[in-house]
This record gives sequence, C-alpha cells and structure tokens, in this order.
Amino acid sequence: MPVCFNTLNLLLAGNLPPLGSACVIVEDSGRFLLLERPEGVIVFPGGFMRWHEYPAETARREFREETGLDVRLFDTIGTYAHKSTQLVRLSTLTITFVGEVVGGSLKSSIEGSPVWLDEPHMRERLAIHCISMLEDYVALRERRARD
Repeated sequence: MPVCFNTLNLLLAGNLPPLGSACVIVEDSGRFLLLERPEGVIVFPGGFMRWHEYPAETARREFREETGLDVRLFDTIGTYAHKSTQLVRLSTLTITFVGEVVGGSLKSSIEGSPVWLDEPHMRERLAIHCISMLEDYVALRERRARD
C-alpha cells in the first residue's frame, strides 16, 4: 500500500494529505501491552482510520483486530506526525489514547503478536516513532499520580 499511495502522491505533486491513524497505550500492573511485528519491532496497537470512522472508533477496532482484546479509552495523550522519507513508508498523523483492557481473549493477528512487557524491556525494543508517545504517556501518568 505505501508504494502505491506514495506513487500517486508523487504524480499529484505531493498534494495528498497524510493518512490518519490511532493507537492505544495500555499499562496494567507495571506492564505495557504492545504488538510485536513480524520483523521484531515493538509498537503500540493501532492502525489506519477507515472512511466514516472517528479516531476513537479506529483505536478500539484496531486494538481488537491486533490483540483480540476490547479496550476502554480514556485520555488522549497527543497527536503525532511522522513524515515519510522512503517510498515504502507513509506519512501519518496519529492520535494516541490511554486505554484499559475490558474483555476479549489475547490472540495474534497478521499484524503481529501481542506481548506484555515491563517498561525497561519495552524501552529496549520500542519503535523509534513510538518513543515520543511513551514519553508523553509517562508525563501524564506522573501528573495524575501527583494530583
């Protein structure tokens, strides 16, 4: 998909907007629910918005598709822009939510395998584009703990 979209964008002189996406950060008992992609990188569960879908709907759908679990969404952590520098990557605008697992059964998908990792192990393998999301989440968590 990235190559086709980016080729079309080149033909249109770069006038296509970035794709919208959403992801969810879930922490439970000091462990984070992440998705281990087939190439080994660790990311927060999430994905691209569909036509006529709100970001929160995208976050819940993608979370369930990738982990098998249902999630309740709370705060929006932030919005993150990623500029593509390769033909095989997409420019995206991602809205990141705080979530809590409320049901379902953990299962793998074509996107990868869900894994629970503590923060130090997660930080060793987290995809570079997820670092700022994690840092903003940690800051939010610390503000809540003080309040």
